[in-house]
Amino acid sequence: MKFLLIFFFFNFTISYSAEEIYWELNSEKTIESRIFHKDNAYPKQRNTYSVELKSELFVEPRENINLLLEPFYRYDHHDKERSLLDVSQGYFLYFNDYSELKIGKDKVFWGVAELKNLVDIINTFDSASGEEKSKLGQSLISYSYINDKFGYIDLIYMPEFHKPTQVGESGRLRLNLPTQNYNAIYEGGAGDKVPSWAIKWQNSINETDISFQFFRGTSRDGSTLPVIEDGKLKYFSGFERISQFGTFFQKIYGPLMFKFEGIKRNGQKNSEYLRENYYSYITGVEYVNTRIFNKIWDLNLFAEYINDDRGSSSTDIFQNDIFIGSRISLNNIDGTEINQAFTLDLDGNGNTGNFEVSSRFNESIRVIVEYNYYWSLKSADTLYSFRRDNYLGIKVTNYF
Repeated sequence: MKFLLIFFFFNFTISYSAEEIYWELNSEKTIESRIFHKDNAYPKQRNTYSVELKSELFVEPRENINLLLEPFYRYDHHDKERSLLDVSQGYFLYFNDYSELKIGKDKVFWGVAELKNLVDIINTFDSASGEEKSKLGQSLISYSYINDKFGYIDLIYMPEFHKPTQVGESGRLRLNLPTQNYNAIYEGGAGDKVPSWAIKWQNSINETDISFQFFRGTSRDGSTLPVIEDGKLKYFSGFERISQFGTFFQKIYGPLMFKFEGIKRNGQKNSEYLRENYYSYITGVEYVNTRIFNKIWDLNLFAEYINDDRGSSSTDIFQNDIFIGSRISLNNIDGTEINQAFTLDLDGNGNTGNFEVSSRFNESIRVIVEYNYYWSLKSADTLYSFRRDNYLGIKVTNYF
């Protein structure tokens, strides 16, 4: 989808009644550095220095019409594959009391868990960002129906597939052999121009949120496939046409929130390059404590367990793991937060950890300092490729 329809609506509404239009433009610039204090595991790998620019133009030409355009640019000094120019979001939205129609490019989030959202399948991953949950925008046409008793129904048609980004040969946090970005392998009827579609139902009953979803289309989780090309072994991203049934629910009991996400996926390739059907789920609890230490601080504690029934043939780095995390919000004028998280692999293959402090220095600048680390890694596990990739990250964002 080339967004001609979106630009048509922008031009039409602005020229038709410019004096009545509400609009807002917000931008941000981020400078990021990742300092890997261990020597690189593979040749040509370098530290990461990058700049990101993002602007968001919001226009409301009518009280029931919204237009949004959000271009995004990332430049990495060493890894050209990590550099990216994209439209994160750009859509026309019409809504009334009972329904919404959206046409364009958007980011759609599904799920309730903290570590990983198994049911979140609409958007592909911005893997080059180095952030687990970072996603790319998806071209779509969506219709949502809202009923106070019945709940919400979302119908989503995706006319094309956006290939995930990949870390290049010069980047850190990559596999031992980098994935080539100039080609992709599609199987089982998948393809970058083959449409996908999804349906989701969600409702809130008392203090319980529950949802069921179905997706049919090109998998958003790419397989890594070995190919002999010009006498050399190379890795390419492979994508299969899959079906996925998913569900999630969240139940609140006072300060406790119980969470569950589960999927059954058919047709995804495993680490042995065989297509199979499998189940995966994540479940856990979140505890919220306000006014800790007799202050206005909030404390959130997380404990989750994730399981993939493919076991050692899973392509997910979290296939039998426990996640423990915490978030302290100081609720001060600077919006200071302290986050800590780590995962423990119950098979003993590899563990991960993260510590992050985030705070504003004034109204327009936010600084995030984090440390990511990996330990107890075994050569058979995917995380072994990251064994020397512990890093200190510094991110400074200027809002204007």
